[in-house]
Amino acid sequence: MRGARWLYLGSLALAIAVGFGIVHPLHVKANHSSTPVFQVDPSWPQPLPATVYPNAAPYTPNDALAHMWVAGEIAGSCVDQWGHVYTFNRGWEVGVVPPGGTTAQGAESGAINGQDAPASSIPSPPIVAYDQRGKVVDYFGDPTLIPAPEPNFGAAAYLPQGAHGCYVDYEGNIWVGGNGDGIVQKYSLANHGTSPNGYPGAWTLQIGTKGMCDGSPTSPAAAVFPTCNETNDHNSSHTLLNEPADIAVDPEPDPVTHQPGDIYIADGYGNHRVVVFDANGNFLRQWGTSCGMNSINCPAGTFGATGGGHPHCVVLGNDGLIYVCDRPNSRIQVFSKKDCATNSSSGSQPICQPVRIIPISQFPTATPLKRAAILASATTARATWTSGLTSTFSQVRARRINV
Repeated sequence: MRGARWLYLGSLALAIAVGFGIVHPLHVKANHSSTPVFQVDPSWPQPLPATVYPNAAPYTPNDALAHMWVAGEIAGSCVDQWGHVYTFNRGWEVGVVPPGGTTAQGAESGAINGQDAPASSIPSPPIVAYDQRGKVVDYFGDPTLIPAPEPNFGAAAYLPQGAHGCYVDYEGNIWVGGNGDGIVQKYSLANHGTSPNGYPGAWTLQIGTKGMCDGSPTSPAAAVFPTCNETNDHNSSHTLLNEPADIAVDPEPDPVTHQPGDIYIADGYGNHRVVVFDANGNFLRQWGTSCGMNSINCPAGTFGATGGGHPHCVVLGNDGLIYVCDRPNSRIQVFSKKDCATNSSSGSQPICQPVRIIPISQFPTATPLKRAAILASATTARATWTSGLTSTFSQVRARRINV
């Protein structure tokens, strides 16, 4: 019934393998073992466009000059069932300098600045789509920032602040989050719509409240979205998030409601949990809490205390398991959907016992055989799409850009 594309745990086994020079990502080569081998394609992607108004309006200034796009940090990447690659970019999160000031408030790591490209360069649209040849074929997203002197000025006004995470679900929707905000947003790839500020890209579902997180302000309070932090996280709200890092959507029926489309969120730069909502954004369940420290000896089911990424990713496997990155503790915790839906502990911060833990901390000093076993244990997580989808990318409002 389903066709599947491997989605290797990029921030887990693949990231570790790349970091230690064992494998090279982007292109997967078949071999006789269960361990993936990757090879870089140096020709991918093609150069980003240099647009002249009105081409690519409203992103391009009306000054008759060619403006090269710069993506900035790639905060997330995901692939649809037709092989198009989407990147969620941070180049536009440059912040706002107040009147009389010299420093931009709200600027994010990875926003473009003077050394990134020539002075005429501009940030690329927040979400850019590439075909399999690496050519830009579509783009959208509202890069509007809150103006000074309004409260929280410099932060993203519409998209999540601190772009983070990218996921294409089985119905052809793209999901993005932000590790400086309290929201996850869903967008249609077939019909982007128009945001209130006139940009292509209007979310069709938002979980959480813009600029309001499941936490209390630190002292002194941050200038931008002060309830969004890991120091005073509440880790318990059924409506608010706290700096979510990653998203996954399940095409299979929920173990309790028996309805498809559950939304799993790694609510893990501020909070310390996996939280699950139904397809309409209603809270279903959560599990996980802070260990109180960062250590490989943290109890199973808890996440590292500080440094973000607690948890950092959530990936649904075709084996019915949930693969969750516990980045501060250098491990992958693997959970059963059924167990976490029915057998979690009670209380405002319930714990679900993982069915196993993959100890990434052992990777650098492991033998080649054990390294292969660690990689293989992480590659059982796959992204799936149903074969019943009738949309094709030709139905998407794709813009062909004149470079």
